[in-house]
Amino acid sequence: MSVGRCLVIANPAANHGETARLMPVIERLLNNLPHDTVITESGGHAISVAQDAADYDLVVAVGGDGTVHEVLNGLMRIPAEGRPALGVLPTGSGNDTRRTLGIPTDLTDAALELVRGERRSFDVGVCNGVYFNNSFAAGLDAKVTAKAVEYKLTTKRSGLWLYLTALMHVLLNDLESFKLRISFDGGLAEMHDTLIVAVTNGKTYGGGFHITPDAIPDDGVFDVCMIDPMSLPETLLRLPAVVLGKHTRMRPVHMSRHTSLVIECDVPVPAQIDGEVFLDSRYEVSMLAGAIRCVVPRGSES
Repeated sequence: MSVGRCLVIANPAANHGETARLMPVIERLLNNLPHDTVITESGGHAISVAQDAADYDLVVAVGGDGTVHEVLNGLMRIPAEGRPALGVLPTGSGNDTRRTLGIPTDLTDAALELVRGERRSFDVGVCNGVYFNNSFAAGLDAKVTAKAVEYKLTTKRSGLWLYLTALMHVLLNDLESFKLRISFDGGLAEMHDTLIVAVTNGKTYGGGFHITPDAIPDDGVFDVCMIDPMSLPETLLRLPAVVLGKHTRMRPVHMSRHTSLVIECDVPVPAQIDGEVFLDSRYEVSMLAGAIRCVVPRGSES
């Protein structure tokens, strides 16, 4: 595969600053790949850098899910006919996007795939003007994401352990459902009393929770998981199954596939988009099938 002009956008703060320490190693790994490197300086910087990258053929996000999210949102501002491909070097804590794309965990292998991998089109979701490549979720899990952001700073935990710690705090202190009006695929809105509404392209979120284990990131539809209100004992009993993706046939769980949905509530509802926390009373989510080309291992099944 001919790579062409390559831009590397690296977030030095990813994974508690570990990415900054890895940059000399990463530059050596990319020694035979002609590229320019930009080190981001603050939140949102990667968006502005990526949106000005139309002269490049490939843009590589170095960091975690937040970094990839910003780079994606920048690239999506470039018209489709001139949009560079997206590559990922996973150095973050959760790395759910790495799982979705099938990128190796080992940095050496991931760097090699930038040259020897193939470019495939993947779906992109958009919610209220914000693009996502992995997940949108409203309700309890957005509370968990917000608590995880807090714990990430105060405990230095990461990945699935970070999310589990935040989840246990929310379950023990704030286990409440949400009454939402939801319409799917342009249909009539119906009332739902639900703990979560997870809308995904990938199989996992929260650093490895298999919330939609059958999701396919290039099939043109979202996988949606909704969970009915449950008591704390019920929730704790079923939690291991949710982590492992064995919950889909449980009675309180409702799995479906859609290309769009609208969520409304009389009060603002917390939501997360690729791990970024939002608060609004209306969310419009729609599918952009095959909207981004990503570099992935040849023959991989993401």
